[in-house]
Amino acid sequence: MGYDVLLSDADGTLFDFKAGEKNAIAATFEHFGIANTPENAALYHRVNDEQWKLLEQGKTTQQKLRVDRFRIFLEKIGSDADAASMGAYFVEQLGMQRILLPGAEAFCRRISETMPIYLITNGISAVQRSRFTDCLLTPYITDMVISEEIGHAKPHPGMIHRAMELAGVTDPRRAVVLGDSITADIGAARNAGVDSILFTNGSDAPEGHGATFVATGYEAAERIILG
Repeated sequence: MGYDVLLSDADGTLFDFKAGEKNAIAATFEHFGIANTPENAALYHRVNDEQWKLLEQGKTTQQKLRVDRFRIFLEKIGSDADAASMGAYFVEQLGMQRILLPGAEAFCRRISETMPIYLITNGISAVQRSRFTDCLLTPYITDMVISEEIGHAKPHPGMIHRAMELAGVTDPRRAVVLGDSITADIGAARNAGVDSILFTNGSDAPEGHGATFVATGYEAAERIILG
């Protein structure tokens, strides 16, 4: 079926977050005199992933996450660098990253010709606002709902409800969520009672994903969205 509004995740769905994060963490390590080794990068990612899972579970806040991920990382490597300063610098560097997944711009352009696109993201507000001030996707995005700004993170349905309100869509059957995270994006869609598309970017979808549809790429997603 066709829809009236697309509610899309940003990182891992439209942006190549892994590439951008790699650049940002490398710049941060260099700035604070930390060796940019595979071991340090892997440790940071483990700590960071744990903090984002806590955010999804409502056990931490965006503001606390920014510092805690570096505080724990620095403790583990025995560094006396300042976690708050490191966290702020990393957010600044991440906000400079605008690397899109191949095909994302064309996809957004085509969808925006038929319906508005609203971003729904758990990403840090300063990062997302910085990116979309000047980005190839900016002309095609109507607005964005950011967890840090409304006080709810996916999978809480509040972000979906707020985006639908902004779009003037009251029927949950007329909205669809596109995202790469089963726990955050698909979970939020399910909690809000709207259809969802798990974007796998070429990978196989895991069993029990819970999404209404699966799209391995943008062409498949477009067919589902436009009906």
